[in-house]
Amino acid sequence: MICSTCGAEHQRKGQNYCNACHAAYMRGWRATHPMTAEQRMKDAARSYAGVYKRRGHLVPAPCACGAETVEMHHPDYGRPLDVQWTCRPCHLELHQGA
Repeated sequence: MICSTCGAEHQRKGQNYCNACHAAYMRGWRATHPMTAEQRMKDAARSYAGVYKRRGHLVPAPCACGAETVEMHHPDYGRPLDVQWTCRPCHLELHQGA
């Protein structure tokens, strides 16, 4: 693929920008769109849990419906390592009730 900004070839399937151009765009966007305190807390909890997952301390488990492809759901962002493993449809359903 070819970056629509700099014209360099890149390997980001389905994306218009190379990594460097995408990073530059996001730095500019974040400068004009600061996160609220609640968004920062949620972002920190997701990042913290993601690090533990990558290091093997948080191990994904099948969803209650039996699906193997799961994602993390934080019932309480104040406890970032307390996650529920849910498939995408069940995760969306959890948030519909919230």
